[in-house]
Amino acid sequence: MTVGRLTADHSLSGDPPYEYVIVGGGIHGTCLANHLITEGEYTRDEIRILDPREELLASFAKKANQCGMETLRSTFVHHIDTESFSLESFAEGHHRANELVSTKNYPDRPTLDLFLDHARDVIERRELSDCHHRLKITNVSRSAGTETYLVEADAGAIETHRVVLAVGLGATPTLPEWTASLPDDAPLAHVWDEAFDPATPDPFEGRTFVVGGGITAGHLAWRLAERTAVTLLSRHELEIELTEADPHWINWRHIGKEIHTLPPGSEARLDRIRSARNDATIPPYVERRLAEARDGGALEHRQGEITSANATDEGLSLRFDDGTRATAARVVLATGLEPVPEQPLVDRVSESLSLARGAEGFPVLDDRTLAWRRTDSTESAVYVSGALAEPSVGPFARNIVGARRAAERILDPPDQARTDPLPMSSRGGS
Repeated sequence: MTVGRLTADHSLSGDPPYEYVIVGGGIHGTCLANHLITEGEYTRDEIRILDPREELLASFAKKANQCGMETLRSTFVHHIDTESFSLESFAEGHHRANELVSTKNYPDRPTLDLFLDHARDVIERRELSDCHHRLKITNVSRSAGTETYLVEADAGAIETHRVVLAVGLGATPTLPEWTASLPDDAPLAHVWDEAFDPATPDPFEGRTFVVGGGITAGHLAWRLAERTAVTLLSRHELEIELTEADPHWINWRHIGKEIHTLPPGSEARLDRIRSARNDATIPPYVERRLAEARDGGALEHRQGEITSANATDEGLSLRFDDGTRATAARVVLATGLEPVPEQPLVDRVSESLSLARGAEGFPVLDDRTLAWRRTDSTESAVYVSGALAEPSVGPFARNIVGARRAAERILDPPDQARTDPLPMSSRGGS
């Protein structure tokens, strides 16, 4: 195996190890890199962000467009920059303050376009793209006879003092059992399929069924209803929640009291976090869009489940749990992704480095530093951000504000739990 450092053309050289290699170029990886350079005074030559996509944030932008998102659930102080009001200043400086959307009993939320343009401005000003290399990581191992790590990729292995896994949610969509018997060319898609494009015309004249009951399904159903007849099919009544958890969960003092007092790696931590998260809910502004589409006749909401499906020349023939049927149908699933601890990379890294796994395979982290503990309870120099860090960061771990919270701990772990809240305008998630 070739060992060295990647240069700008993706070749390898024999320079000394990097200080940080960040696996993942999404919100969390990019936010951390910005904090390391801006607040930690690391140089771009000391940091690498490894992600196979063509540019930073590409996966986030693609998924947001695939589900038809127009505005974020997060408030305007949640972004990848270090200064809380950076996005607001960007909007005002570019005469785009109208893209900070007013929401009743809630701080303003940015449009998706404004959020992404601000993020790209941060990336350009801080020259973060210089840290990005398009590589798919296969494993992380220890460098023989040293205290460094080898981040293994298709071009070789990159030596580094510290590794941060910012890998996001799983890459494999969750599919209902009834999909298993359908042919590959059936009119069935998952919203997170790489090839899915909501703007692609439906080749059939029947109805499109969007399966799911959360914010992704709500965004998608409303967007598709602009062009075709849509049924939003959920197993339960639509539940309305403005945020993904109570805003108290943003603050470290609350997180420490509610989670860090429970045993590391315990099921009790996951239970506490899941009871706090408003999963499978939609915010009121999405519900209003759906109501408008229902009133206009383009959309209907139905409770129930598909029990079987058959492919025909006219589309899918569906059978529901109440015994009714639909024909000439297309189905788009908004049923989520595999749990992040089940990602193969997570398994390989934990096995290679003898890192501890807790309930449901989540990493056992040091709550103070977010370092992944070894099976002998010592602290490694492998750190975690995003959904993998939920047992330590709490119900907002996977959200934009969770990226900032993780960056705080990884960059500057406090002697005591950091308790300073974000500005009052920070209430809510992404």
